[in-house]
Amino acid sequence: MFLHTHNTVAGILLEMAGCAGFLVNLYLLFKIIHKKVFGCPFGRIWISRSFAHCFESAMFITFIGPVTLWDPRLFDSLTAQRILHLVYLFKATVCTSNLLIAVDRAVMISLPLKYKLIFSHGRTNALIALTWMFALSWAIPNVIDPCQQTALNSSVPYYASIPNCNIIMRSVDMLAPVLFNTATITVNSLTLFKIYNLPTTRKGLTASRMPNRSKELRLCYMLLTEVLLITLVAFSLRFGFLFGNVFFAFLATTFMWSITSTLDGITIIIFNTEMHTKRRPKPIHTLSSMDFGRKFNTAIFCY
Repeated sequence: MFLHTHNTVAGILLEMAGCAGFLVNLYLLFKIIHKKVFGCPFGRIWISRSFAHCFESAMFITFIGPVTLWDPRLFDSLTAQRILHLVYLFKATVCTSNLLIAVDRAVMISLPLKYKLIFSHGRTNALIALTWMFALSWAIPNVIDPCQQTALNSSVPYYASIPNCNIIMRSVDMLAPVLFNTATITVNSLTLFKIYNLPTTRKGLTASRMPNRSKELRLCYMLLTEVLLITLVAFSLRFGFLFGNVFFAFLATTFMWSITSTLDGITIIIFNTEMHTKRRPKPIHTLSSMDFGRKFNTAIFCY
């Protein structure tokens, strides 16, 4: 296994991948919080998602990379295995956040007049908390009993059968991502269908209330691309061990596992013009001097 036979090279690559993922998602947080790229409350969901990616990348910077450089055999200890399985928490949060983002866009397109009521400040925060709670319920059993394979072992299948491993937990680990990704694709596809029919179904809607069609299309296609990326990474982790060359097997499994946050962040930057240019989001409504104070106070507490 390349991680053991060439631990210095492997450790450096994992450190670089972790740093890249952390910096890319830190940049996204800066754009979302300071530049208000996604606005509110939609931006709060992305903030939560980006924090999950930052924490995941930080694990490669502070733990996985250094231990690989020092002595990869330390990963065999129970404590190290439990720390490794914390990655499930952050990956599950990203997975559930994708579905929440898809539902958010579906409500914006299908029920634009009720969007602010459905995704109010309190409800949005509650839904974000729910994504983390579900991620915790998914991750804690893996931390308590870390019997599942991780992508660090590039010589065996990611979902290889392991003796004495709880069949329920194993089934959840295999099926939950598939169910959430399928639900995200389904909701997102229905939203796309709705967007393409907006000219005929929303003729009576005023221009100020009409969702930005081109931006919503980009967001939907971006989310589909991200789910497709997750699916491709899952296939790579599942079949990467088949490479005869240990270095290619490492790249297709362990390194792919570490670089996912970077690829996800780059996808977001590519699909959003405001992320890679100096263009600022256009305000939908102009502010009068009478309601400026109220709008300003609302913006302070948006995030």
